[in-house]
Amino acid sequence: MLARNLLTASGQRQILVTISANVRSPNIAALATAQGWSGSENITLTVNAGVDVATLQISGIPDDRLHIINNGRIGGVQSNGGVGGTGLYTRTRIRITNNGTIFGGGGQGGYGGSASWSYASSSGTGVGGAGGNGAGFSLSGTVTFVNRNTNPTAGGGTYSAYDGATFPGDTAPWAGGGSGALGGDIGVAGGTGTAASSGGTGAGAPGSGTAGALAGYYVDGNSYITWLATGSRLGRVI
Repeated sequence: MLARNLLTASGQRQILVTISANVRSPNIAALATAQGWSGSENITLTVNAGVDVATLQISGIPDDRLHIINNGRIGGVQSNGGVGGTGLYTRTRIRITNNGTIFGGGGQGGYGGSASWSYASSSGTGVGGAGGNGAGFSLSGTVTFVNRNTNPTAGGGTYSAYDGATFPGDTAPWAGGGSGALGGDIGVAGGTGTAASSGGTGAGAPGSGTAGALAGYYVDGNSYITWLATGSRLGRVI
């Protein structure tokens, strides 16, 4: 990351901050301050093409002082068992020229349904499979992009069946868990898990799969933003 300042034609000192390498939650106010920002000058933050910024949160900057020019990607982290992460958060009035992509992380896929059986003092359960992760930036460490359904993958359910003797007229019960659903791509909710299945004497009613989690917000604080160019924006917004 680089920062520098210059004098505009009007004599107003302008602070320029350039993000040239992948970074997580950069402190824009601190970067500008290190270059002599006193808190009153305008700041222009440029994200270079090909650069990833995970979870950008705006704080410590007065209203109407920050202009973000995004030529890369600003996005949320992958879902961690639930809703995808938020790409950009602000409660400060800012301007954005989005020439790249701003996204919320994809939602976790839903779990498959479960079913059980009970017969002749025995019992068993077919457990539903887990849903896959949603796409987004890594949760910690070096900022890398994580594709959906990589950790965890969308899993199939387990199967359980009674294998003992049955009474006349009965059939051996069984239960199979449903499959977990695929996680969502960036800006997309996770899928719904499939229902379980069961049969035979003593088998319980199969449960349905759960709904996938929602995608993350590409922006939380949209009412504070003036969009000079919208570019690609994926996910929910509030």
